[in-house]
Amino acid sequence: MERSELQVKPREGTGKSVTRKLRAEKLIPAIFYGPKQKPVPVTVDPLALRKALHTRSGLNTLLDLKSETAELNGRTVMLKEFQTHPLVGGFLHADLIEVDLSQKVKVQVPVKLTGHPAGVTQGGSLEQNLWEIEVEALPLNLPDELPVDVTALEIGQALHVKDLKVAEGIRIIEDVEAAVATVFMPKLVEEPVAAVEGAPAEGEAPAEGEAAEGAAAEGEEGAKGEKGEKTAKGEKGEKPEKGKPEKGKPEKAEKSGRAGKPGRGDRPSKQK
Repeated sequence: MERSELQVKPREGTGKSVTRKLRAEKLIPAIFYGPKQKPVPVTVDPLALRKALHTRSGLNTLLDLKSETAELNGRTVMLKEFQTHPLVGGFLHADLIEVDLSQKVKVQVPVKLTGHPAGVTQGGSLEQNLWEIEVEALPLNLPDELPVDVTALEIGQALHVKDLKVAEGIRIIEDVEAAVATVFMPKLVEEPVAAVEGAPAEGEAPAEGEAAEGAAAEGEEGAKGEKGEKTAKGEKGEKPEKGKPEKGKPEKAEKSGRAGKPGRGDRPSKQK
């Protein structure tokens, strides 16, 4: 476990107004506390905090505090909780918990897979199931990471927590049956062949509904053809109906007078 130094200063006052003032000075609020220590408000430079954590141990780095205040100077802490900016990602707040170097602590340690699995050479795929594992050890004995050799894994095999080897004095706090890494054979997905819309497959008879629709369409086309023929015949000299005058010929003038008798204008002249 690596160690770094971090400069801190006591903080007076709390609240949003104090926080805004600190951030204007490019500082962030933090809390120092421990099992036997009452909480003490402090201020920290977020860039200095990031630099102190830039080690192989990462967030598990041991931080030795440096301060003009005797109550804080020389204390060893670890970053317990923190808040970051949702867009920029910089620190906004930090909780620093004091650790006793003679007492064991529990932390999450990252898992690092090493080697090339035999199953991957055979066409399989490697999947990492656990990325962090909780361990318990003295602060100075905490590992930076847990290396896991997956070279011997074949297709269908997995490495579990119970298979991991750790140094003496380190205890793994995890389900012993939990899989750390697995090699599996990926499934082949067959893509369906795109068929022409509306066309039956080769050697396949059309559906009953499709046959009925085809027959109806043929009958409709035949009816249209017959109607066209009748219309054409009617236009070629077909006699008009009885009682209706032919187009273009005037009706005959009706006879005047009573039936059977000639009209006045039709009487024959007297013979002399």
